[in-house]
Amino acid sequence: MKKTVVEYVSDWAGLYPEKVAVIAEGKETTYNELYRLVCGYSKYLSKAGLHKGDIAVICASQSLDYAVAYLAIHLSGGVVASLEKSISDEGMLQVAKQLSAKVIVADLDDSKKTYDALYIPRNNIISCADEQNITDDTFSFPKPEDSADILFTTGTTGASKGVELTHKALVATAENLIFGCGYRKDTVLIVPGPLNHANAIRKFFTTMVNGSTIYILNGMTNIKAFFKALDHDGSIACCLPPSFIRVIFSLTGDHIGAYKDKIDFIESATAPLPEPDKQKLCGLLPNTRLYNNYGSSEAASVCMYNYNEYPGLTGCIGKAMPNAKIMIVDENRKEIKSSKENMGYLACAGDINMKGYVNEPLLTKEVLVDGIVYTNDLGYIDDDGFIYIAGRKGDVINVGGLKVAPTEVEEAALSYEGIEDCICIPVEDNITGKALKLLIVMKKDVLFNVKNVRDHMASKLENYKVPRFYEQVDKVERTYNGKLNRKYYLK
Repeated sequence: MKKTVVEYVSDWAGLYPEKVAVIAEGKETTYNELYRLVCGYSKYLSKAGLHKGDIAVICASQSLDYAVAYLAIHLSGGVVASLEKSISDEGMLQVAKQLSAKVIVADLDDSKKTYDALYIPRNNIISCADEQNITDDTFSFPKPEDSADILFTTGTTGASKGVELTHKALVATAENLIFGCGYRKDTVLIVPGPLNHANAIRKFFTTMVNGSTIYILNGMTNIKAFFKALDHDGSIACCLPPSFIRVIFSLTGDHIGAYKDKIDFIESATAPLPEPDKQKLCGLLPNTRLYNNYGSSEAASVCMYNYNEYPGLTGCIGKAMPNAKIMIVDENRKEIKSSKENMGYLACAGDINMKGYVNEPLLTKEVLVDGIVYTNDLGYIDDDGFIYIAGRKGDVINVGGLKVAPTEVEEAALSYEGIEDCICIPVEDNITGKALKLLIVMKKDVLFNVKNVRDHMASKLENYKVPRFYEQVDKVERTYNGKLNRKYYLK
């Protein structure tokens, strides 16, 4: 029987007590110390009234206390529902009501406690853990089939939904990442992304399952902190969404190339990494394994693609990981033999899949049937087993009957040296129904020349994929985790 994440932490605390588990806010915490704090806070939560199966709502932070709370809720038998740290009190209570949560870990005035739940203070997690006497306590671990986490979709394709995951799904996800990225025991994984988001929290529990070290940063606003983390001892690796890679290029140029013999691997997820950025990273880090990780909140770490080993496979997301089975289906969800000329929709089976959307049985049935998660991602599998995605069903733009994936247009635009960022959107057209418009953010001190950009696009794309309209903008709207916010432009 598979273990749970917190049970792995217990094992490492016994086997390698002095090994560093978490680095956060300038402090290193060993596995022994981490597990002691987890046990202490678990005891505190249980005494306060958290019971097995209770959903506990908590705002995530890039800190040790959140890591302790996350694991302690698991150890107490609870289910962690992590929210963005900047969410309003009203927003937190609304989510708690949506989930029928029994526990809220937050510092709220009594006047704001309008939802009936057990309220536990948020600002003293470490001290509460330290105050507990756990010398003679025995703790029972949750079972693999028990619910563990509720992650929220980003809402880029509809209203945000609570995705319920079991402990078995968490461990299966960790196993996929460990296998796919080649984690080592001395891996020190730098994670700047928000820990309430699926991409980052999965890297936390993966390091815990593997017995390696997570180095938590508070975003990429402090670029010096990122490069300081790169100088840390150990086998350095990074979890960098595409938007963070762009920040590094924008603020430091080619400086990351100085670490070409230092960085073991970089794993990127949450959105496709543009081809020009892939090529640049490959040139700067020829000795580094560079991975694109495909997955979703509903089905985690499904495929892994090392684009430094297999360059030039545009649209490729790699091959399926051990705990995932990928199939391509038609509109009726019947499996098909796919090809570039005969695409279908990706579907995934395996222990990594969600249990369902919390309190949303009808929405769950639209996506999850007989344990299989069905996506709106159009793609195919080639004869070598590599999986390709052309775009999402809702994103593909119909130009006079011809289908255009906006991601392909955006990748062509980003290969123009003066373009910093862009998004391809549909606009109304009397002749073709829809026409393509490219919104462009130019690099600093680079003049916007429509003719030059159009000529570049014409040299890269088939005629019907070349945008008709171009507009310079100050910024492109993105979600908090860096995905292009296509819904914003469809209002």
